[in-house]
Amino acid sequence: MLTFAALGCTLPATAAFAASPGRPPALPQTGAGPATFAYLCVTGKSLRPSGTCDTWRVVTGDGKIYSFPEALAYEKDKKDPDVGDTGSFAISPDGMRVAYHRASDDRVVVRDLDSAETWTVPYKVPRGSTGSPFTLRFVRDGNGLAITPADAEKAATVYVRVEEGTARRMPRGWTLLDADGDRFTLLREPGIGARGMFRTITGGKPADVKIPENAGKHLIWGPFAARDGRAANLVPTDPPACGPDMTPVWLTSFSTAAGTMKKVKPQLPKDVHQADVIDWLNSTEVVAAAGRERPGKRFTVPGSYVYAVDVTTGAARLLAKLSTRESIHESNLVVGGYLAARGAAADKAVKPAKGGCG
Repeated sequence: MLTFAALGCTLPATAAFAASPGRPPALPQTGAGPATFAYLCVTGKSLRPSGTCDTWRVVTGDGKIYSFPEALAYEKDKKDPDVGDTGSFAISPDGMRVAYHRASDDRVVVRDLDSAETWTVPYKVPRGSTGSPFTLRFVRDGNGLAITPADAEKAATVYVRVEEGTARRMPRGWTLLDADGDRFTLLREPGIGARGMFRTITGGKPADVKIPENAGKHLIWGPFAARDGRAANLVPTDPPACGPDMTPVWLTSFSTAAGTMKKVKPQLPKDVHQADVIDWLNSTEVVAAAGRERPGKRFTVPGSYVYAVDVTTGAARLLAKLSTRESIHESNLVVGGYLAARGAAADKAVKPAKGGCG
C-alpha cells in the first residue's frame, strides 16, 4: 500500500532522521505540535509490523517520534495467520488532525492534535475484513475526509464533514478529488486501454468530460489532485507493469470542466524514479511526493521527498525530506503538514541508474 496523505514541514532536511530503538512513547493528547509524517516499520527478520513496530509511528515538527497505539497498524487474518493487512492512517494538510481506523472497535476516528477533541465518523467498517478495507484522505482541510473502499467498483467513496457529522456517498466507480460546498470533482481513473474521465457534480447535476489518453507519447497514469476546477497529474515514463522506472516526464494540468490539457517538464532531480501529485499547495503549485534512486543505495521510499512543483513553469522546490533509521513496511509512509513547509530550489542530483522497461 502506498499511502500519501500530506507532509511537509518546517523541518530541516535531517530533523526527521531519528532513531527509535524500541517502541516510542505514545503521542500525547496535546502539546506535541503538528504531525509531519507517519509510517509503519518492521524490525529484525519480521516482514510485518510486529514486536516494537506494532503501532503507527507519528513524527512531529520537532523531529520527535511517537507511537499511536489506538490506531490499527496490522491485523492478521483469523483463518490464515500468515496473511494480514495494514490499517489506514491520514494526516491533514496543516498537520493538526489525524484520521485512523481505531483498533478497539473498528470505527473511523479523527483527532485534533491541538485540542485533543475526537470525532467518530459515521462510517461502518465492513464485517469480517482484515486491516482497513479502505483508504483515508483529508480533502482540502481537516474537516473534509474521503473514505475510499479498496474496491470502489462495488462500494462507493464516502465524503464526511467531520465536525458536522454528515456523510455523503459518491457514485460507485469514482474517486473523489475535491469538494467545495455543493460542487464535487470526481475521477474515473485512466488505465491501459481505457481513457479516464472527470465528473463535476454541481447542485446534484453531473457533467462528464474525457481525459486525453496521452501526454506526448506517454500514457497518462497515476494519481490526480484537483482544486477549483483544475486537476494535475505527473505522467510517468512507463506504466507500473514496466518495472521500477516511473520517472515523471510531464506535469499535466487539466480543466475538469472542459478536459483541456496543458503540460510542462517538471524540473525535479534526475534521480527521482517515482512522483505522485497529492494536493494543491496554492493556485500555481502542486505537492508531489517522490522517491529517488540514489547511486549505490536502494530506492528511497516513495513519498520521502516532498516537492512543490509549479504547473505553469515546472519549477520545483524541496519542501521536506522524510527519513528514519527504521525500515518502513511496504512503503507505508503517510505525508502530512505541508501547508507549513518552507522550501528552496530543488536539490541537485547525480545521474540515476538505468531502470524501467528498457
